[in-house]
Amino acid sequence: MFPRSGVQLKTIPYLGELPRWLNLALRVSEDSTHDQFKMGCVIVKSGSILALAANHHQWGRHCEKRALSRIDNAEGSTIYVMRANRRISKPCFRCLLLLKEKQIRKAVYINRLGQIEECRV
Repeated sequence: MFPRSGVQLKTIPYLGELPRWLNLALRVSEDSTHDQFKMGCVIVKSGSILALAANHHQWGRHCEKRALSRIDNAEGSTIYVMRANRRISKPCFRCLLLLKEKQIRKAVYINRLGQIEECRV
């Protein structure tokens, strides 16, 4: 799906109830100041939260970028991204490249079919 970024995708079935970290990202997304794309994310490593962030109303302030700016070392961590309306919440291509640069191990989000998708970055 993202051939230039080297991302591998895996779809995970779920039965309506969101896993813990996606549920937290959903709650964070409600604090977004963006009118159309209320997104939130949680960066987790070894079961501990490293950072939380919501989108800012300006296009250049995606939640992934804001969360990564709050931590020094994200190597080996997982980022959970969620949209307030539970629609597609896949990180944009630029954010995926940033996640790869910061050595995030994987990203978890909702795909266009409403399924949880996990990608190794």
